[in-house]
Amino acid sequence: MMQKTKILHSLRRVEGQLRGIEKMVEEGQPCDAVLTQLVAVHAAVGRIGTDILLNEVGCGPRQNLNPEQELERLEKLLLTYSGLK
Repeated sequence: MMQKTKILHSLRRVEGQLRGIEKMVEEGQPCDAVLTQLVAVHAAVGRIGTDILLNEVGCGPRQNLNPEQELERLEKLLLTYSGLK
């Protein structure tokens, strides 16, 4: 449960960062400042993805799978995650 709380906190922080970036764009802030913040958000989302992948928080209940099915499930998770990078 603690890990789920950490993930939700991180997602809310990213949400706040995105609102800040939106405000920066509205105010006409320099592109380098906006891009720096976008890189920070991208890195944060990557960390959240890693946490979810490693801990499978919020990914739904696990089914009773045999080892081969479990390996296939994990491979699909890794492929999905690799699309985030």
